[in-house]
Amino acid sequence: MRDDLTRDDLTREVSDAAETAAGADPGDTPAGRRRRARRGEGDRLRAEIVDAASKLLAATGEVGELSLRAVAREVGVAATSIYLHFRNLDELVLAVKIRYFAEFGEALEAAARAGGDVPLARARARARAYVQYGMRHPGRYRAMFTSETLPPHLVPSVLYVGVEVFDAVRNEIAAVVGPGVDARMLAIHVWTALHGMVTL
Repeated sequence: MRDDLTRDDLTREVSDAAETAAGADPGDTPAGRRRRARRGEGDRLRAEIVDAASKLLAATGEVGELSLRAVAREVGVAATSIYLHFRNLDELVLAVKIRYFAEFGEALEAAARAGGDVPLARARARARAYVQYGMRHPGRYRAMFTSETLPPHLVPSVLYVGVEVFDAVRNEIAAVVGPGVDARMLAIHVWTALHGMVTL
């Protein structure tokens, strides 16, 4: 292998090799097959892979049913191309979960801002946004809160993102109840109640 190969070059060569092994001409671009990545397009391919996995997970919420082959088919690349961006399915699922939690947090933040400056109104708006997100995106919500397929060393990465969202809820509640009240414990009760409303 040449020493000057970039990741994008490697992406193209791996895709070509996989297609050639399957009996296809690497230069062919039949319907449903993504054209070969050009130099500098590796990051875009990674984003497309996460987009595809996100779409598939959002449809079912079943992490255990996701496969790299299905993701590759959705993107239109050889399954081997995914390994240039994610070492395994676990890392891809992690990237999707992080995206979901970020979107979830943004939805709650937007609701709180729209709620104005009164702490109680902001807390109520955030709570409504929590339930609305879960009800409107059941597949995403289910995938967010399952640890299925994630090995222990990757779980903290998801928990960190989830904790940021929880901490924002806790801070909102702390502003409502003031000092002298265990805002964290109250936030846990509120979070649990909202989670129950979505999942039951």
